[in-house]
Amino acid sequence: MAKTILMTGASGLIGQHLAAYFLEQGYFIYALTRQINKISTHPKLNWVNEFIEIPEVPLQYVINLAGESIGQKRWSAERKQQLIESRVETTRALYVFLKQRKLKPEKIISGSAIGYYGIDPEEHWTALCSETSPAQAVFVSELCQRWENEALSDTEQNTVIIRLGVVLAKNAPVLKQMLFPIKLNLFGKLGHGAQPFVWIHIQDVLAAIDFILQLDHPERIYNVVAPSHDTQATFVHVASQILGKTPFFNFPSSILNMILGEQAQLVLNGQYVVPKALLAQNFEFKFNTLNAALTNLLIESV
Repeated sequence: MAKTILMTGASGLIGQHLAAYFLEQGYFIYALTRQINKISTHPKLNWVNEFIEIPEVPLQYVINLAGESIGQKRWSAERKQQLIESRVETTRALYVFLKQRKLKPEKIISGSAIGYYGIDPEEHWTALCSETSPAQAVFVSELCQRWENEALSDTEQNTVIIRLGVVLAKNAPVLKQMLFPIKLNLFGKLGHGAQPFVWIHIQDVLAAIDFILQLDHPERIYNVVAPSHDTQATFVHVASQILGKTPFFNFPSSILNMILGEQAQLVLNGQYVVPKALLAQNFEFKFNTLNAALTNLLIESV
């Protein structure tokens, strides 16, 4: 009998790829979406707008990825609240639903991000953050902390947190945005370009989530990032070589700070992050290097 997965955030970038991945393996999926009257084109995929629409069936797995895009719209006080509520409130509602239905899935994977580790105010970037590294008192870290704490507050459920890096996929808006000025030979590096660029190929995201679901004794936290330490300038160099471009200018950090304010930290700062738990459990990455990942996305999949 096919296993059943409940997914939130299923209409997002990762969610769309995950749904296709698990449908191909024969899973039955209930997918939560904010899109009204979304019609499924697959007999084993059912879209719902509320948890209550899900029939009383056993759920083997839950994958919780709901949350508005952190990169879209400037971080006003109102926008920050939207980012928090879209993650925390949906996660809270999920666990309330599971408790009301008396459901205990074999495993719940709940999303988070490497923003948990915050930034390096001194911009030295000498630290390598593993799953046990501390959080910080900056918004992006506090957002992740609140999201994770909500997911882990129900101690009766078997919940695993995944902290994702920048997900590289052919249809990823963030990749298109980063490549656009390079393709036009305008600019590549943001500021000096020495800031960490922590990424993972979408195929490795899917494989890592499947890998964690199948583990008998998973860790509580996983950094889902490539085992490669790259800078933003490295991304520009590799992408430019593959595309045959030579961007002329750097985009000044002062202008980014003026345009984006605090949100500029997303592209001008950060921390190096290592997938220590995945490597310790012998997970094998398909795309270990930025060159391999971008070659696949920009050339091989064309």
